[in-house]
Amino acid sequence: MTIQKFSLRAALALGFAVLAGPAQSADVVVPADTPEAAAGCASVDGQKCLIDLKTGIKMAYIEVGPKDGKPVLLLHGLTDTSRSWAPTMDALHQADPSLRIFALDQRGHGASSMPPEATCPASPKTCFTPALFAADAISFMDQMGLDKATVAGHSMGSIIAQELALLHPDRVERIVLIATTGKSKDNPILRDYVLNEPVLGSWKKNLDAKGITSPEAVWNATPRDADPKADEWVLKNWAVDPMADQTYINAIVPETAVTKMGTWIGATEALLDFDNTEALAKLAAPTLVIWGTQDSIFYFAPDQTGTLAALRTSKAPFVWKQYGKIALAKSGYQENDIGHNVQWETPREVAADIASFIATGQPTLDMTSAAVNGAEVKIVNDPGKALLITGN
Repeated sequence: MTIQKFSLRAALALGFAVLAGPAQSADVVVPADTPEAAAGCASVDGQKCLIDLKTGIKMAYIEVGPKDGKPVLLLHGLTDTSRSWAPTMDALHQADPSLRIFALDQRGHGASSMPPEATCPASPKTCFTPALFAADAISFMDQMGLDKATVAGHSMGSIIAQELALLHPDRVERIVLIATTGKSKDNPILRDYVLNEPVLGSWKKNLDAKGITSPEAVWNATPRDADPKADEWVLKNWAVDPMADQTYINAIVPETAVTKMGTWIGATEALLDFDNTEALAKLAAPTLVIWGTQDSIFYFAPDQTGTLAALRTSKAPFVWKQYGKIALAKSGYQENDIGHNVQWETPREVAADIASFIATGQPTLDMTSAAVNGAEVKIVNDPGKALLITGN
């Protein structure tokens, strides 16, 4: 058994002091075809590369590994950025230095541009469908000269990974789906605790009071424009993770707080329409699913049971792996084990599973869980004790 140890999240009042930041993203980006880019865009805390896609998006990304390495694309979740993958990306690079790994800022997120179509502000969700995210990824691969790639996605990113494998099967080697679901249509958390309140509730009301009412103005506004305490809301309600390193969470929060309202509205509404229950029958790519027992957005039932049932109708060989041992509390809040943001909490373990899946078609056999003792969190690995479900 191996153990990692770190301090539990600091008191929220202390976190707020850390979170005060600029009103706009501090990302530094350089064109992908410049000498500066050739020198490396390897860290979210340095410069990001920027490339023009045929879909009209200016996409920012970071990259590590040799130019001739097997490509791996890492896709973040709703309102996140490439930072969501940064620790796991570093760990994966260490686990297999031969891989060429990209972490993308997807459309409307981080340093990437908003969708350019004039119709987007009046109908945001039409510009943030999973198929459009997938088209961006394919355009990115085309621009980078990548024939096929392993695609790993977290939450919304896992839904986009599904779309990539279904719509472009010849371009996808395998997929890794972290905190996933085959159906987010009418998901109560996304609907009631993100979209209805605060996005279209108190934030929209505050923007109205400031005279920010036109579709274009709302599209370009940020949560900070709507609420000077938006960072506090994000920390308390959205980028909250009691198992992850709080310094890391503190770096995520200000990026989320300047994600534009068009993205919050459009991407969330599109997710609330998503249903791959029947489409997954056509999946052919080998698939690894990773799920934390205290996932408070995509539950074991119906999300994991539904995904497994759908995968069993496909021809895709799959492995479903559980992280954590303790079930979600009746409160619905993650308290003392691995939750929705698996790769934030256990980056080395997720990286090891991805590297193993690429090399062997199977994740590691280690069971990873958390142990909480007062203010201390321990990530515990039990070799050979993994809970796996396999099929096809």
